[in-house]
This record gives sequence, C-alpha cells and structure tokens, in this order.
Amino acid sequence: MKNQEKNTFQRNLLEELTQSGTWELNLEEKTLFWSPGVFKMLGYSPGEFEVTFEKGLEVIHPDDRQNALDHMNDVLVNSKEYYLKKRLIKKDGTFIKVLSKAIWTLHPETGKNVLSGAFQDITHLLETQAKLGDEQVKNKSLIENLDGIFWEADATTFEFSFVSPQVEKITGYTAKEWLGDPQFWKNHIHPEDRDFAINFCHLKTQKQQDHAFDYRFKTRSGKTIWLNDRVKVISVAGKAHKLQGLMVDITREKEISRELNDQIILNNSLIQNLPGALFLFSLDGNLLLWNSHLEHISGFSPEEIQDMSPEHFFHPKFKKAIQKAIKKVGEKKNVEIVLEIYSKTGKSFPVHFSASLIQYHGNPAILGIGQDISELMESKRLSAENFERYQLATKATNDAIWDYDFTQKTTYFGEGFQQLFGYEPADLSLTKLFEIIHPEDKDRVLEDISGFMSKKSNLTNWLIELRIIKKNGEIAYVSCRSFLIRNEEGLIIRTVGSIQDITNQKELEWSLRKLNDQLEHKIHELAISNEELQRFAYVASHDLQEPLRMISSFMELLDLKYGNVLDKKAHQYIHFAKNGAMQMQKIILDLLEHSKIGNTDEKKESFSTDKLLKQIQLYLKKPIRESHATILFQDLPEIYSYKTTVFQIFLNLLSNSIKYSKPDVPPVINISCNESSDFWVFTVEDNGIGIDPEYWEKVFIMFQKINPKGDSDSTGIGLAIVKKAVEFLGGQISLESKLGEGSKFTFTIRKSGS
Repeated sequence: MKNQEKNTFQRNLLEELTQSGTWELNLEEKTLFWSPGVFKMLGYSPGEFEVTFEKGLEVIHPDDRQNALDHMNDVLVNSKEYYLKKRLIKKDGTFIKVLSKAIWTLHPETGKNVLSGAFQDITHLLETQAKLGDEQVKNKSLIENLDGIFWEADATTFEFSFVSPQVEKITGYTAKEWLGDPQFWKNHIHPEDRDFAINFCHLKTQKQQDHAFDYRFKTRSGKTIWLNDRVKVISVAGKAHKLQGLMVDITREKEISRELNDQIILNNSLIQNLPGALFLFSLDGNLLLWNSHLEHISGFSPEEIQDMSPEHFFHPKFKKAIQKAIKKVGEKKNVEIVLEIYSKTGKSFPVHFSASLIQYHGNPAILGIGQDISELMESKRLSAENFERYQLATKATNDAIWDYDFTQKTTYFGEGFQQLFGYEPADLSLTKLFEIIHPEDKDRVLEDISGFMSKKSNLTNWLIELRIIKKNGEIAYVSCRSFLIRNEEGLIIRTVGSIQDITNQKELEWSLRKLNDQLEHKIHELAISNEELQRFAYVASHDLQEPLRMISSFMELLDLKYGNVLDKKAHQYIHFAKNGAMQMQKIILDLLEHSKIGNTDEKKESFSTDKLLKQIQLYLKKPIRESHATILFQDLPEIYSYKTTVFQIFLNLLSNSIKYSKPDVPPVINISCNESSDFWVFTVEDNGIGIDPEYWEKVFIMFQKINPKGDSDSTGIGLAIVKKAVEFLGGQISLESKLGEGSKFTFTIRKSGS
C-alpha cells in the first residue's frame, strides 16, 4: 500500500470511530473540501454531491448561519482561532450539533493558505448534559455545570483568583488549597510538560490570543491526568489583563486515542504478519493494497508491485481462470481457487486463494488471501508414495502383515502368511488367526489382548512372543507386534500389525545362552588365575630382592677388602654390578607398585589436593633441592577418591618432570585443575626436554623408556603406573609435548557418584 493510501485508510477509520470529519476551505479559490467522514456524519455517501462554499452554508441550520458567517469573518479579520458550535442539517432533514475547530495551514501541493478544520458530532454529548435537568441548569450558574474546571487568573503572574468547585472532583485538591499558593498551578503540572505549558500560555497571552493546549497534571492521589485548557484572554486598554479558562479532564480521550492508535498499529502489524499473502485490488485489476508476504513469495519490490495487476503474478495459461474468478467475486460470491504463482526468479509454486467483495473508499474491491500450499501438495504426493510403498512392502517383506478396521469390519492379510506359515490370505480371518495359536499360548495371548482392549488402557503399541502352528503342522516361534489407533473415548478403532518368524532367532538365543554360561565359567577361571598371578608377582618380587641385596653386599665387601689390589678395569666391573643390582631393585619395586594398583583395601576419602602435593614435595625434597625445581599450584579442589592412588599419580609425574629437565635450566612445573560435570581434569605441565612424538603412545607401556639410549636410571614403569592408576580411578590420561620446550600431561579423575 502506498503511504498516501495508508494515511487515507487510517484517517477514514479514525473518523468513523470518533464520529468526526475534516474540511478544508480555500478562500482565494473559494473551494471547500469535505472528507468522507463529513458526508457520513450528514447521512450522505462519500462524494454524493460536489461540495461548494454555498453548499457548505446550506447544511448549516438557518438559525446558526449568520453566527457562523460572523465568526468566520472575525477569524479572517482578527486572526482569531476558529472554534464554533453549530447545528448541521442531515440528509433526512434532522440536524446534529457539531463542534467545529480550524487552523490556518499551507496546502502541501499549492503552497497557499487554507483553513483546515474538523467537525465533531457533539449531539450526544449535549443531549447528555441536557438530561441533568432544566431545574438544575436554572438554579445553578453556568460555571458550576461545566464539565471542567472554570478558572480566572492574572494574565501576567498566572496567579489564580478563582477556581470552580469541580476542581476537587477532578484533581482531589480543594479550591482553597489551589488559591492558597500563587504557584500551585505551575508546581502541579507534570515536570515534562511544565516548561511547554507555561511558555505557550505566556506567549499566546502576550499576543492577546485565545488559545487551547493539552498537558499532564499531578492529582492529590499521585495519579497523572490529562487536561485540555481552553483560555480566553481578556484585555484592558490593549493589554492582556485577565485570563479565563476551562480545564477539561481528557484523560479518557487520550487513552482512547492512544488505544486507537495502538489498534491501528496492531491491525497493520497483523496484516503484515499474516502467514499468507493479503491483497486488495479494484474490479478493473489495479492493486490497491498488499502485505509484505506477497512481496516475499513473489520476489517483486513494492515499487514493482504497485504497477502490476493480478495477472502479472501468474502464467498466461491461468488468465481465463483468473478472469472467471474475478467475475464471480464481482457477483458477490466468495471464490476459492488454486493457482501457480510465478516469482520474479521464475520459480513456480501452488497457492490457494480465497477472495470476496468488500467496499474500499466507497468503491467495490476484491480482498483476497493467498496461502502457499507447496508443503501440503508435497505431503499429499508423499502420502500417495507412502501408500504405494506400503502396498509393495507388504508384498516384499518377510513378515506377515495384517490391518483390521473395527468401524468398517474390514481385514487385510498380507502375502507373508502364505510365505511364512502356508496359509492363503483369502482364507484367513481374525477367528482363524486365533485358532492357529499354540494351545499353550492362547490363554496368555487372550489375557494380554483383553488388557489392551480396555478403555482404561491408553497403550498404542502391542508386542508379544508366541507360538503358531503352521499349515504343515510345524511349530514356529513368532514375534507379534501391533499399532493400535484409538478414538477420543479410548476405544480401539483400527489396528495394524505384523507377525515375524523368530524361530531361528530363538535357536540362536538358546545357543548364545549356552555360550554365555561357558563364558562366565571361563571368566571365573580367569579371575582366579589373575589373582594367583598377582600373588605370584608379589611373592616373586619379594624373593628376588634378597639375592639382589646379597649381590650388592658382596660387591661392597669385595671393593672394601681387595680394592687396593684390583686394577681400574676390576673397579669398573664392580661398579657395573652394583648399578645393575640397584636398577633391578628399582624395577622390582616399581613392579610391586604396578601390581598393587586396584588391589587395595583402602577406602575413598575426601582430601585436599593442595595438601597432598605439599606432602609429595617433602617426599621429593632432595631432588627438588638439587635441581632447584619450582612446583606451582594454587586453590586446587578437595576431591573424594583413593588418596594413595592419587599420590602415586602425582609422585610419578613430578619425579618424571624433575628427572627430564633441561641441563642448567631449573625445572618449573605448573599444576592446574578444571571441572566438568563428571570429572576433575588435572594438568601437569613442565619446561623440560620434551618427548619425541614417536614415544607419545609408548611412554605409557611397561618398560618403554622416553630416552632408551641415555636413560640408564629409568625403569620404564613409572608412566605405566600412572596410566593404570588413572584408569583405576575411572579416568584417562593424554600427553602433549614439544622437543626442547616441555611436556603437558592431562588426566581425569571421575567424581564420586558419576
């Protein structure tokens, strides 16, 4: 919709809701314009006759015409505000009372001064006021019967000298309170409106011009109301002397105006956000209004659409169908039609259109909504394909398919019944199907079916295993499954199911159960063997240490007693023997540690990781001092685990980092921890010599050394102990390293209960 059309549409809607109309008088050209609202107010159709200045005078009540002319002359000569109540004669001869207001404006096209005004039907308002009673009107002053606060104030200071009793009803303040404070009016104007109200009133007063303005006012209860203040300037000796005015509470009118504006915005938003394309076009095919959805599905811009007709959106083959539909709508019939829209890019898709005849700006027009039904059409196509596949599947499957409709009492049996069990589908029925169930299974099946058939049951999937007697007398084990369709009352109205021959599967299950029993027996034997092997490793390790201690002792005695007679070569052999015995003892001790992991009576406990690392530092005091190592950690968590096992992990990793530090570079080891939902994630990072990528996986294998050529002090078991300990705690360990830069070990410990 063009902006001008949108504004016109909204103005007409507002006029109809507020029972008002606008007019425009060009005195130079002596032309008069009425909006559709004025015609409707007087009972005419919009544009029913040509509006002239003379016609405008004719509709004024004869008793009010002279007053209207005098007031118009006063406005023209003295530049006063046009504000007049008068009666207008309707088409049926009755009259209405209107309030007419106008201001001077510049015509946007001609640039000439015109008097732009509005009529508001106040007949109902005046009739309501009249119902207050003639007696009350006669006995009370006009001021006390006004629907607002009548007041008087000094034209210079704005100090009030009189306010009518209505002030208490409208603002909550008494007249005495109002008059007791010279600044009362100014101080109670809403802060955001105060400067405007005071300055506007002051400016108009200085010009001795009557005026009216709206502003917000704070009542005694703290509520904010809107006041319309209509001010009469009384001059003495050519100077503004006194002000008289009427404050009218227009809060409700403001709310209605805001609500109306919000409603207009909402309606426009609803139109623009409709899931379908909304359009409005005249009977001769000119597009008058459309929403953004039409632009979206067609690909055309608003500028392009405004010059298009409905036919431009479709293939020429639909031209006759479109013309026929337009003609049918013109006959005041609703039309529904499916057409293919061709977008700007040439893409086509089906759209379902519904159209009807409405009045728009006094002329008949076609309002329509188009809904893209591509998905619906595709769904129908897929449904047809799926039905075809279902028919083919019943022929191709190895299962016996059935479909029973309880409402129609119709049954379908697939060809699988003959292939699997030898029964012709044409000879089968539900009764026959129940008869071929093995006698020992019938009661169980019947009981299960009865439970599903109950209205109290909301189950829709039935699965049961049973035996069927085949036509040749053989027994087949089958799995029977069915999908049950229920109505709103819970009754089954249809069931679709299949019977699968699982005889071979049952035989395999029996074989598998036998194999499982054998496997469990083997696992039990293996557990006993592992236990004996661990016991053997422990005993053997202890027994091996005694000969090693003897070798070391005798080498010491040999060196002590005959050292002065042995040559250099003999001393070298003694040294090799002692070192070999020590290295063998280390390997045995590490093997003992490796075998102990996972075989402990230790219980889990909560402990501080920080305190545990401080204990390890004391244990490694000598190598830390000799290497000038720095171990950094802070605010590590308290965890619940096996303390000794965690001790082994950190001890071996820290020993490793100190052992494989760079020459003349003090090792710096940084320990940190992150938390996931199930694990504690620890990182031990050093600045050592690093590990070649070819050893990243091997370092965790027993007897695999990081530096096999020059690492005589390593047993090759330390990191294997770490890996086994981490896995015992339910975690994993990984390595990142760069030669010459250092290594980073990351391991996880499963949280308790995870």
